[in-house]
Formats: sequence, structure tokens, C-alpha cells
Amino acid sequence: MEALTVKLTAAIYLLAAASNFYFVFRKDAVSRLPALALLAGFLLHTGALTARFLNEGFGAVALMGEALLFKSWLMVGLYLLIQLKYRVTVLGGIVAPLAFLMCLAAYAFGRADGAIPPGLESVWLPVHVTLAFLGNAVFALAFGVSLIYVLQERHLKHKKMTALMKRFPSLESLDRLNYLLLVWGFPLMTLGIVTGSLWAGIHWGNYWSWEPRQISSGIAWLFYGGILHGRITAGLRGKKAALLTMVGFCVVLGYFLLGDTMFPSRHGGRFQ
Repeated sequence: MEALTVKLTAAIYLLAAASNFYFVFRKDAVSRLPALALLAGFLLHTGALTARFLNEGFGAVALMGEALLFKSWLMVGLYLLIQLKYRVTVLGGIVAPLAFLMCLAAYAFGRADGAIPPGLESVWLPVHVTLAFLGNAVFALAFGVSLIYVLQERHLKHKKMTALMKRFPSLESLDRLNYLLLVWGFPLMTLGIVTGSLWAGIHWGNYWSWEPRQISSGIAWLFYGGILHGRITAGLRGKKAALLTMVGFCVVLGYFLLGDTMFPSRHGGRFQ
């Protein structure tokens, strides 16, 4: 039943992606349809995630399939909240396909085979994982906003104001939203790293063990911190800020998808 719910969620996200593309490319498209389709997928997604957690506990989210399911849920939920205020429907054209692929991958990975050792089942688990994943979800949205900015800026530079570009928000609005997402994402990532270090110190006796995931998180943290510092103090903005934001997310995404396969660690399910 849970597997069927995940498949239905992925199918609705695919429908949401199609409705987003229809909205972007068709002048007469109804702008509420893409958000409503994503909302329907999000509600079903919530049911699938709740069922997983009730059956397997929150600890299952430390494994790849459930982690993908949880991250995509956070990403869609945050997008829907942003949509309420900023009306960036075109961003759904990035969020919906990404959520579809993540749910499809979660279904392919199937139910978790591993288990969290009893000693790790503590209040630190949901706190650390939720904060870390929230930070990643915010940076995923910042990536999407940055990508739209780069596309919009390129078309304006070449004076190609097509019907497609008229669907995009202004460069100023996109740059402002990118900054706000960085302002929210960086503290969440910081808290995720801090709570993870405290949890490791309590359980293993050392706060920092130079694991590949910790190193990549530290690099991403320094990178995003540099971008935010540049935006606040040095006037970094526009295309350069957008490109740097995209690079930062590629570091986060690259390690999440490949790092634990190439460099097995505690984060990849080896909890010794």
C-alpha cells in the first residue's frame, strides 16, 4: 500500500510538471492549476511519508529511499509556502520534475533494509535530520530561482523577449528571492551541522571525525557563507550571485547522490 502511494505521488508530480510547462508555454493557461496539482501531490506525499514513519520510525530517514522521500516533501512544502507570497509559478517547473524524480528514485530504492542502532534513536535524530534537510530544501529552491535568473538575464541581454520570458518574474524579484532563500538556508545548514556534531559527540565521543559527508558539508557551509557575506558586505548580486548559488547546490547534491556510494560512512548507513 505504501509503495502504491509513493507511485501515485510520483504520478501526480509528473502531472504537476506537465501543467507547469503548459502554463509557461501557453498564453491562456490557468495559473492556479500547476500549484493545485503540486498541492494534491504534496498531500498524498504527506500520507505516504506518514505511513513510512509510523511503520519504520523516524530513523528510517537516514537511509537513501526515505531520505529522498523526506527531502522532496520538504522541498515541495517550502515551494508552496513561497508561492503563497511571491507567486513564482514558473519555479514549479523546476520543483515538480525534481520531486517526481526523487519520488521515483525513492520507490526504486524500496523499503529500508538497514536499521538505526538503538543507541542512536534519540531526540537528536529528528532535530538534526530535519534541520539539515530543511537547509538542503531551501538551497534547492535557491538553485531553481538562480537558474531562472540566468535564463531570464540571458534572454534580456540578447533582447529576446519571447512569450516564455514574459512568464518569468523580473530580475530584481528573482535576485531578492535568491537572497532571502540564502538568508534562511544558511542558518538551517549551520544548525544541522551543529546538532549533528553534538549528537556525534554524545554517542561516539568525538564531535568531528573528518568523514566525507562532514567535509563536504563543511565545504558547502563555507561556500554559502562566503556568498552570503559577499551579498551583505560587498554588493554581490545578479548573475554572479546566481551562478555561485547554483555551484553551491551542485556540491550538496553531488555528495548526497554519490558520496555515500563512493565513500561509505556513518551517514551512508554504516553506524559503527
